[in-house]
Amino acid sequence: MNHPVIRPEPTALEQAAIGQRAHAALEAASAGLAPDIVFRLSQSREKALALHASKRRAPIALFQLVGFPGTGQNWLRDVITPALGIVLLAAVATFAGQYAANANHSEVIEIDSALLTDDLPIDAYLDRGFAAWVAHQGGV
Repeated sequence: MNHPVIRPEPTALEQAAIGQRAHAALEAASAGLAPDIVFRLSQSREKALALHASKRRAPIALFQLVGFPGTGQNWLRDVITPALGIVLLAAVATFAGQYAANANHSEVIEIDSALLTDDLPIDAYLDRGFAAWVAHQGGV
């Protein structure tokens, strides 16, 4: 069975050490090159770095102009996380309000159906003396 090997992401120190080793290897390899080739390579490197920097700055400046709080790789998460929390809180509040309204509505339906199916008139339920009379009759 072939199991893929999952290697952890190198730390910043490890990345810096790799960069230094690569730089030293490139410097050693370029030591034997002709001066005109070294000059052209350095110009090409400067152009590439300038182009990379300008491409990288444009989206960040655009996001800052629009007003997004984050400008790194996780700016979308920085925007969506609070919005998702607010939406969930609003949903919970809405469902709680609906539950309370439904409970009250069910009680009203139960009372109305009892009044409509009973033989006594509605005025009998509204009479305060009637409730006392029923309580007294139930005790005898």
